[in-house]
Amino acid sequence: MSRLQQYISESDVTNNSKRIAFVGNTAFSLYNFRLGVMKSFVDKGYTVFAIAPRDQYSPLFAADGIIFVHLEIDGKGTNVLTDIMLFCKMVKIYKSHSFDFVFHYTVKPIIYGSFVCRLLKINSIAVTTGLGYTFDAGKWLNLFVVSLYRKSLQRVKEVWFLNTDNRDVFLKKHIVEESRSFVLNSEGLDTDFFIPKRKAMNKDKFVFLFLSRLVKEKGIEEFVLAAKLLKQKYPNTEFQVLGKTDIQNPHNIPVTKLIEWDREGAIRYFEDTMDVRTFIANSDCVVLPSYYGEGVPRCLMEAMSMERPIITTDNVGCKELIEHNINGKMCAPRDVESLAKMMEEMYLLDAAERNEMGKNGRRKMLEHYDEKLIIDVYHHKTGLYIN
Repeated sequence: MSRLQQYISESDVTNNSKRIAFVGNTAFSLYNFRLGVMKSFVDKGYTVFAIAPRDQYSPLFAADGIIFVHLEIDGKGTNVLTDIMLFCKMVKIYKSHSFDFVFHYTVKPIIYGSFVCRLLKINSIAVTTGLGYTFDAGKWLNLFVVSLYRKSLQRVKEVWFLNTDNRDVFLKKHIVEESRSFVLNSEGLDTDFFIPKRKAMNKDKFVFLFLSRLVKEKGIEEFVLAAKLLKQKYPNTEFQVLGKTDIQNPHNIPVTKLIEWDREGAIRYFEDTMDVRTFIANSDCVVLPSYYGEGVPRCLMEAMSMERPIITTDNVGCKELIEHNINGKMCAPRDVESLAKMMEEMYLLDAAERNEMGKNGRRKMLEHYDEKLIIDVYHHKTGLYIN
């Protein structure tokens, strides 16, 4: 099959159906985090579009009847001319496809996409999936971003957040009024895909798994330092790091540093994988000592769904998932001693206690974070605004 044949066009789907678009800064995130939602709209008879920069995930949408549209987005760039060109391209795409409704994700799609929808009188919802570094820039850039958010979001139907802390930031800065704000219980997870599995490898080792993008604020340095402390005391422990680096991020952990830690014996480093389930299944505990501007960390939800206890911080987004001594352990952010203590306590628990924590985590996922619950919210909200 040629590269072009891997995609589908509008002529391949029903043309008289309502048209709904999902716009993000990577095809990877749309496919991995929102595919279930998009498929549910296809099943309801909508013509569904995924709009993002092209990557290795772009051709995969076709199998589920979703039209992929390439849109080049420099998510971290600050070049005004590039952003003006982005706006113009979005106007062209939105006009040519006559969307009935649009969901925007991440900063630039939200800001410029919302402006475009306002211009073309298209109803839309902005979904903030975590604040990241949005308000960590210098004073003047911070004020500029706040101003752009405030103006662009004036006519969106709703602004969604994944936790109350993020919503409170927007309310405090008067970016959006409370009546149009909504807290969604995460982006959901397919709990039928992330099912409990017994450990099949490394049975003679106790494996702590750090699973995340490899940037400093995710707590990777604290994890490595805690690993060094515990490895001396408990030789049968293993500390795995799985994730991809982010070379455009100023706080990126370079591959050379990861390889250095691996060679020292502090960790075992694994590059990114298309399927994390094998790594989670062969771990005893998943660790994310984050102090990043999280929404709700997906890696922790994946671990909970697969009945693995977790260790994380009381950071924004993380504290929504963790119940100390119920489904895992809570440590202080940026505190190696606190993290090491919680990891040691987890290691010293007997298997039955850890198994119970894992079961509690999956129960929490099924009750509050299952993708089916999130899909119901999407359809209810969309039904309010599509004529």
